[in-house]
Amino acid sequence: MLSQIFISLICVSLIAYLFYLRLFYLGFSSKKKIINNKKQTVSVVIAARNEEQTLPRLLTVLVNQSYSAELYEVIVANDGSTDRTAEIVEKFAAKWPHIKLVNVEGREGVISPKKNALTQAIALAKNEIILSTDADCLVGKYWIEAMVKEYDDAETAMVCGFSKTLPGKWDLVSLVKKFEHFDFIAIFSAAAGAMGSGKYFSCSGQNISYRKNDFNEVGGFSKIWHLISGDDVNLMQLFRKSGKKIKFSLNYHSFATTRSVDSWSELFNQRSRWASNMKWQLRLNPEFFIYLISAFLLTVFTIGLVFIEWWLPIPIFAIRILFEYYFLKKSFGVFNIDKKILRFYPTWFIIQPFYMIAVSALGGLNIFSWKK
Repeated sequence: MLSQIFISLICVSLIAYLFYLRLFYLGFSSKKKIINNKKQTVSVVIAARNEEQTLPRLLTVLVNQSYSAELYEVIVANDGSTDRTAEIVEKFAAKWPHIKLVNVEGREGVISPKKNALTQAIALAKNEIILSTDADCLVGKYWIEAMVKEYDDAETAMVCGFSKTLPGKWDLVSLVKKFEHFDFIAIFSAAAGAMGSGKYFSCSGQNISYRKNDFNEVGGFSKIWHLISGDDVNLMQLFRKSGKKIKFSLNYHSFATTRSVDSWSELFNQRSRWASNMKWQLRLNPEFFIYLISAFLLTVFTIGLVFIEWWLPIPIFAIRILFEYYFLKKSFGVFNIDKKILRFYPTWFIIQPFYMIAVSALGGLNIFSWKK
């Protein structure tokens, strides 16, 4: 009886997972390109804490955007840095007037310092559209221009963007960097495909934008202020619940990059922080929670099935691999990722169950750390 229930759960999870994979695939296939050349005012907001090593590179790109400097400003929220972060921003601001520094107040008295920093920066933003990325990320010369083009009508309230890691020369980098890079692509593939089908599941603060008026209408971060993370996906859910239009940019020039982790412990810490949001999705977006649970149960329970009926996992794995690989091949083309990286799929597939169990447990127990 128990084994029948176990097998039934796996079958239901497989059906649900395949349903969403098909949905994601169709989300890519039905994507219509709409070009908007209207020039709009933009405020780029960045929360930074002890980013003296990465911030100069990002600011250099931001002051050399293809977009007119008269139409955008860059606000860096210095979140209590103890290094040269503030000094670096001040040097840029002295040369480029549209670069601005705000020294964040009240960091020690809040649960989520990043939301606090972003809130103070957004409050000072004078322009219509808010663009945001992380201080350790990098965007291209046409980033602002490409993201603004996605605001093709007055109803578009939020635009989410793609981000990937920069592992280095693929044949020479470590296993953890390869796994992270591949997993990043898989996560964003699901997020982009879902949005293309009208399902708003996930996004990343590494590359996100929204209208300031819409941000204020949903109460900013006030409704999720008590959550230590989720300044991106939880905010998106507030937009979704308010009936606002959300898009994912597939424009190559809108993509962002971020540095790779250096160790498995760093990767687990980062992903555990992301996974800590999962328990809130049941309330904010039950359907996203169902997708996450179906993926988790399918991955983990199928391994456990080996001890009940050793042969049953074979057809289940075969079906999943066929659909998953086909979907990822599609997304690699959409995101212009080197197809040779798809060869890493079998390794990612083998590691994923152990990785999912670990990050789910750590995230559920809030066992992770933020930058001090």
